[in-house]
Amino acid sequence: MTLRDLLSVYATRHALSRRTATLVANSIDRFEAFLERPATLDDFDDATLARFARWRAEDRHWRGRIPRPATVKKDVSHLAALWQHAAKKRMTRSDGTLIEHPDLPRGLVRVALRPPRGYTLDEVDRMIAHARSREGHVGPVPAWWLWETLLSVAWQTGERIGGLLALRWRDVDLDGGRVTFDGATRKGGVKTITRSITGELAAMLAQHRRQDDDLVWPWLEHRQPTSLWASLKVLCRRANVTCRGFHSIRKASGSYVAAGGGDASTFLSHSDAKTTRDHYLDDRIVRGADPLALLPRLPSQGAAPVVADVAPEPCPVEPAPRAPGEPLEAGRRVGVSLAARGLACPPRTQQDALAAAAGIAPDDVPAFARGVIQGWTAGQGDAA
Repeated sequence: MTLRDLLSVYATRHALSRRTATLVANSIDRFEAFLERPATLDDFDDATLARFARWRAEDRHWRGRIPRPATVKKDVSHLAALWQHAAKKRMTRSDGTLIEHPDLPRGLVRVALRPPRGYTLDEVDRMIAHARSREGHVGPVPAWWLWETLLSVAWQTGERIGGLLALRWRDVDLDGGRVTFDGATRKGGVKTITRSITGELAAMLAQHRRQDDDLVWPWLEHRQPTSLWASLKVLCRRANVTCRGFHSIRKASGSYVAAGGGDASTFLSHSDAKTTRDHYLDDRIVRGADPLALLPRLPSQGAAPVVADVAPEPCPVEPAPRAPGEPLEAGRRVGVSLAARGLACPPRTQQDALAAAAGIAPDDVPAFARGVIQGWTAGQGDAA
C-alpha cells in the first residue's frame, strides 16, 4: 500500500478537513522527493525517517529557502501519525511482517520556543484605518466594509480567522452587541463561544446585514482562500506594519486582556493556561515585574542610596511639611508586612496600586516602590 492510499483511509476515518489532508499530502510529497520514488508502508522505518528529517532541514524546495525547524517537525509528525495508524490497524509490509509502532527520539527535530509576538495597539489601529481606503467589492459587499469589520471583530473577540470566515448572520445579535461562534466551525469542532462587540461596530455591521444563512464576510465564496493572506500583506505594507498574519491579532487581543487584569485563557477559549502563556501573551504588552528590581543588593555594595523624588519648586515657596511616614519609609513598612505574611514581592503594577491605597502622591510613587522592595527584602531575612 502506498502512503497516498493510506492517507485516503486515514483522512476518512479521522474526518480530516480538506486543508489538513492537503498539508499531510504535501508532507508525503517531500518524503517521496527524498526517496525519489512513491512511498509505501515498507518505508516506515526509524532510520529512514531520521535521514529524511536531516535531508528536509536542508531542502530548498520553497523559493530556494531552507525550511524552518517547525516545518521539518510538522512533516515528520505527519508521517509518524500515518505510521502510528498503520501499526494500530495491524497492517503489514510487503513481506507479510506486521508494522511495528514508531520509536522516534523526542529530540529528532528541535524547535526553539520563540516569544509570542502580536500587533501593538497602534498597529491594529493603523491596519483598520487603512482598510477604509480599500476599493471595489467582494461579492455583494464593499471591500472597505469587509476588511474594516473583519479586522475589528477579530480584535474585539480574539477569534481565529477560520471561525470568523465561517460566521453567519444568524449568529450576530446586532441589537445586543453579541457574536456567537458555532463550535462546529471553530478549531476542535466542539466549543461554542459568545463574545461582545461595541455598539459602533454593531452599527457598522448593520450597514450590510443580509439573510440569516449568508456569511458575514463572503470571501471564501468569491475569492481563492489563500488570497486573503496576500491581501492582508498588501494592507499591512500600506499601513507600515510588519505583517504577522491574522493570528497575531488574536495574540494581541489576548495580551491586552491579560495586561488589563483579565483572564486571557478564558477569553481565548484555551483549556490550558500554559498554552496562553507560552504561545500567545506578548511580553511587550503584558509587562511583569523586572527581575532586576527584585534582586537585593550585594552586602559589599552597601545599602541602596536613598534619593528623594521631590521635584524642584518653580518659585521660592515654602514646601509643605511631610508626614513622619514619608514615601520611602511607608513603602518599607508595606514590604516588611508582605514578607511577614509570606507573600511574594508585588510587581510594578501592584506597587502602583498599593501606593494609591496608601495615599502616596504620583511623584512619590518611585520612592515608595523602592521602599517596598527594600522592606520586602529585609523581611525575608527576618522571616528566616
